[in-house]
Amino acid sequence: MRPETPAIDTRDELSAVIAEYGETLDGHLGVFLGFPSGPDEFDVVCSRAETRVFQSASTVKLPVLYALYERYDTEDRLAELDRPCPLSPENRVGGSGLLHLLDATPTVEDLARAMISVSDNAATNQLIDRLGMAAVNDAAARLGMDRTRLARKMMTTLEETEFEGSDVHVPAGEPTNATTPLDCARFFADLVCERTLSPAAYERMTVPLAEQNDTSMVPRYLPYETDVAHKTGRLPTAALDAGFLSVPTRDRPLVFSVFIDEVGGAESETEGGTSDTGADAADAVAEIGDAVFSWLR
Repeated sequence: MRPETPAIDTRDELSAVIAEYGETLDGHLGVFLGFPSGPDEFDVVCSRAETRVFQSASTVKLPVLYALYERYDTEDRLAELDRPCPLSPENRVGGSGLLHLLDATPTVEDLARAMISVSDNAATNQLIDRLGMAAVNDAAARLGMDRTRLARKMMTTLEETEFEGSDVHVPAGEPTNATTPLDCARFFADLVCERTLSPAAYERMTVPLAEQNDTSMVPRYLPYETDVAHKTGRLPTAALDAGFLSVPTRDRPLVFSVFIDEVGGAESETEGGTSDTGADAADAVAEIGDAVFSWLR
């Protein structure tokens, strides 16, 4: 059921609403909202724990997407994205996505679009193999995603991943795959401002972000016609959403990151496994998204 969101007229009122969630949630809340004028230049609307390291879940697929298009960003090489790229047997992991169920040969760009739009884990793992884990982390660093780390493929543990010859380093105490609200905001600021790649590369990158299948978080209560491009991440005790949204009354899109993790505590488990307290986190992210849109419009 849609929450009754009061009229929010000022940035201070919006910040107060977000702060109330931060005080009442049984978990950690990180938020960054801003209008970008460059990859790391924002008119900041609201920030809270924006540099805290969160379990990234599927938001770590954003630097994989960027690294792919950065590598192929010439007129001739972008055409190579239409070449077939069979899935290796070891990359046919489960979880989100459906390519592991299909006996078909996708193209490289099919993999990129599946990785983002339906968060396909098999597609992600194949692209990580194609690019190399170190190359993804280097691309993230060039974007200013300084605390983002891709340290393992999807549906694997850190112990199962080989790092020999890689410069990947995960600081002590950080989750294996990690990011921050500000890091993801920098990704989308670069996308909005088109500062580091060609217009053709950005056009291709935006397609799956605008066709994100998971609309259960920030877009949940927004009008259907709202212009939003984003990527979600979900764990049993976490929910994350980052992207940008536009309304006709504003001359620039608003970049957003709303992250919640450790809902119910880091060890929230039941006899059948980890309890899905992440659903509560997703509800909170959706309500914050509704408040943001109430102010934005």
